[in-house]
Amino acid sequence: MPTFPIQIDRTYVNPGGNLSASGYYRSHITQQTTNMMPPWMHMRENPRSRGQQFLSPMAMELNKLEDVMNDQFKSKFLTTAPVDEIDVLYKMKLPSNVDLTDASASGIRCIAAPSGSSPSGVNSIWLNEVDDLEAFYYHVLPTRIEVIASGNYTASIGTISWHAAPSGVLDLHQKYVDRWKTEHDLTWAYSTPYFRKQDRETMEDYDIYTPTNGYGTPTDLYFYDDILWWIGVDGSDYYLNMSNPKTQIPQETSLDLLASFDISDAVSSVPSRIIIDEEGTIWIADVGEDWIYKMKPRYDYYIFDKQNRFIYLREDYRNSGVLISNT
Repeated sequence: MPTFPIQIDRTYVNPGGNLSASGYYRSHITQQTTNMMPPWMHMRENPRSRGQQFLSPMAMELNKLEDVMNDQFKSKFLTTAPVDEIDVLYKMKLPSNVDLTDASASGIRCIAAPSGSSPSGVNSIWLNEVDDLEAFYYHVLPTRIEVIASGNYTASIGTISWHAAPSGVLDLHQKYVDRWKTEHDLTWAYSTPYFRKQDRETMEDYDIYTPTNGYGTPTDLYFYDDILWWIGVDGSDYYLNMSNPKTQIPQETSLDLLASFDISDAVSSVPSRIIIDEEGTIWIADVGEDWIYKMKPRYDYYIFDKQNRFIYLREDYRNSGVLISNT
């Protein structure tokens, strides 16, 4: 039995390093807008028309506004308020001997050593600076996965049951709108080796995508925080992957892979099921239904308040401390 915690580094991250870097996508509001046009117009009938592509950036902004308004409404009630948003930050005062006016210095760099971390064989990690407050709170991707514990298999995690079939993963942020103004709820499914975006009631395929090569064949997936988390198995290599369900325009044949983590050394047998609870904790079960692994995504980022000489951190490094350098 391995010793916990186990720190798992990212094996891949998309070039932009965050969710918003995946480019613009076709929102359902695009079709809602073109449905105001006469039914004989080509741009109303064809989702890939130049007219709909022209409207997509505007529809994206309206979609974001709709999401913000929905989140604000949910926050008014205890039963629907989000419990996974950041409510605690950690800050540290920059030492007085760090000269910010030194033009020859390389800039502020932070290093920490959480328990169990060993990226590249060194018991420390570099923290990544983020200069945008919105990205710091909402858009950055996990830098590592911390495997906290393992235990005997149970039929559910709290009130959430494991998927019995590879379908019916409800997309909470998107829907399909046809040219007759009918709205359809969307679900995600997989059938080796494809992802399928389907109608919730009829299970009709709206789009089919291939997984990114090199990160395994899907064995289960879960929709959480506007991201598709999925387990990929490639022989004896096991991956925990994050993909963007908001497909780019023009239409892509594969989902945009955001990040991937090689969990092969953290699990003792083939992982086959995944659940993410309302607090963002990841639970993975093996194919034999013997073990469950509890994992937490970690965000090794900091944002620097130069005026007041404070560094704000997403994670708690009080046990290991943070080394600050400006050489």
